[in-house]
Amino acid sequence: MVAWKSNTSVDEMQTVLIVSQDAEMVIVWEALFEQKNYHVVCEIGAEEALQTARLLSPALIILDLDLIPSERIVLCRELRSTTNGTLLLLAPKRDEAEIFEYLYAGVDEFLSTPISPLALLVKSMAWLVRQEWIVPREQSSQVYV
Repeated sequence: MVAWKSNTSVDEMQTVLIVSQDAEMVIVWEALFEQKNYHVVCEIGAEEALQTARLLSPALIILDLDLIPSERIVLCRELRSTTNGTLLLLAPKRDEAEIFEYLYAGVDEFLSTPISPLALLVKSMAWLVRQEWIVPREQSSQVYV
């Protein structure tokens, strides 16, 4: 996977979009992803996040905005329409019906907050690896049995 190579250029790196108003956590998450050679872009608002997602089509979006649930659902739908990348939503645990609405809006996984930075990194890496398996690669690969 390109993201694990230490000698990759920015053009070859996958992009992670972090959308959060929690500056302290953004610094931690950004450092963790950059250590794994991901290109990290951070936004603090919904409109900025949508614009960045349209421009960059990130492989992973981490959404951690303090919005009312109906606004969060609309934002998830709009983000999903901009990219096929993984969309992880961090929000306070709600009832199952609300979580279902997030999933229906295009969220790949709902993670209840608070969440440890390491747990988020592990979840994110799992989704990025899964995405690497599903999305066809430009190079052909051979499997030897």
